[in-house]
Amino acid sequence: MSKYIRISNALYNEFEAAAKKEKECEFTYLENKDECNMKSKIVKFLNINGSEYMDVENGARIRLDKIVLFNGEDTKILNHY
Repeated sequence: MSKYIRISNALYNEFEAAAKKEKECEFTYLENKDECNMKSKIVKFLNINGSEYMDVENGARIRLDKIVLFNGEDTKILNHY
């Protein structure tokens, strides 16, 4: 697996706000160089060996730095320091 790239607090806050609202979200993320799309609610956040993840309602675990679109927004726009 590739080295984790820290995301900005602003992007993390977007994920966290959606989780608190228990709102279904749309994600596009990279998994083994393939783009995966899903709709699900965020259940919890985890830190595993220095990498940040979210567990979603449908059972998937997504590494936060692999998310490229969140609710139709390019995460590069939201991922600022």
